Amino acid sequence: MKIEKKYLMIILLFLGYLIVFIDKTVIGLAMIKIEQEFSLTPKEFGYITGVFFLSYSMFQIPAGWLNDRIGYKKVLILSLTLLGSFAICFGAIGFSFGLLLSFRFLSGIGHSGYPCSCAKAVSSNFVVEERTFAQSVLLSSSGVAMIVGPIAVGYLLNTIGWRGSFSWLGIIAFSIAILIWLLVPNPEKTVFTKQDSKSPYLALLKNPVIILLFIAVFGVNIPAYGLMAWLPKYLMQSRGLDLEWAAYILSIGGLSQWLSSLASGWFVGRYMQDREHLVICISSLIAAFCIWMVYFSPNIVLAIVFLFIAYIFLMMSFVTSFTLPMKRLPQNVIGSAMGLINTGGTLGGFISPIIIGYLVSSSNNTMSGDFAMAFAFLSSGMLLSALVALPLKKKPVTANV
Repeated sequence: MKIEKKYLMIILLFLGYLIVFIDKTVIGLAMIKIEQEFSLTPKEFGYITGVFFLSYSMFQIPAGWLNDRIGYKKVLILSLTLLGSFAICFGAIGFSFGLLLSFRFLSGIGHSGYPCSCAKAVSSNFVVEERTFAQSVLLSSSGVAMIVGPIAVGYLLNTIGWRGSFSWLGIIAFSIAILIWLLVPNPEKTVFTKQDSKSPYLALLKNPVIILLFIAVFGVNIPAYGLMAWLPKYLMQSRGLDLEWAAYILSIGGLSQWLSSLASGWFVGRYMQDREHLVICISSLIAAFCIWMVYFSPNIVLAIVFLFIAYIFLMMSFVTSFTLPMKRLPQNVIGSAMGLINTGGTLGGFISPIIIGYLVSSSNNTMSGDFAMAFAFLSSGMLLSALVALPLKKKPVTANV
């Protein structure tokens, strides 16, 4: 692929990723309005935010397999089309707890194909030395989503409401899907051998690198999505802030994620080749400490500082973990491998909001009480990631995985 087309592709995939992350990021803010409208309990609050990741997890592996079979472009378009459809349904006809739950579950199906298809696109069009940075640019969209999303959606929630906000989100997703269809070149067809026609997952499941990265990404996404869902509620209930200030603080966290994504890709690619396990371990430990200190900080300014630092090192751990397979696995199984690894991440996103809902409910049913156990749980995810990173010291993977 010509260099101009490669970077146009990255721009379009970035825009799609931006919508994917905004949909996941702003649900915590939107749920405050939804909770008020439907008088949701903390457990119901957790289920709506968590069930999305259940379907996301269930369809990661099929989506990865589909990428390897029909090509990343078709899966990208399908993912954004489904995401847009169910975002509109969530806003337009979500008139009961059951419907809200159903549409967030279905939305997770749409999301499931996007990360692995982007990874497949990067792996197919960039040489090994360029892949970490190219992927980190795409993953930096999570930070941009957290900068732009909370402020924009915070404004929209107060003007057109949560229903209109999700409807517009769906329309934008459709628009980007059309741009990808028109402007992203079709990938080269992969020729499969008889051996390739067999499911690669049995071989992948025997690969210790895959298993360790599955657990590492699972651990990182416990605080990543737990904070995404519950931080606005915590800031309003325990720190006494209003919705507008909660949105601004989320944006500050997004800024740190964006900066960390770009810096991590450059730093690891240039200085830490074959020492990625140390990056994941050390950054996870720092993030775990800072997340815990968000809760213990005596004032909101210090809490924001620790939150900023926590997001920097959380994102460094995630980017390093998520780009490592591109360096160690053959291209013909990248889609399947990334789908499998990201299943670990989405499972973390599934259990985290729900467990926090139970932890908060058990301490105080009015949700105005102590979040100590919730923050301990969030920190434990990063500790898990640090622990499993140590055995990831480079051991070259053969072409047959």
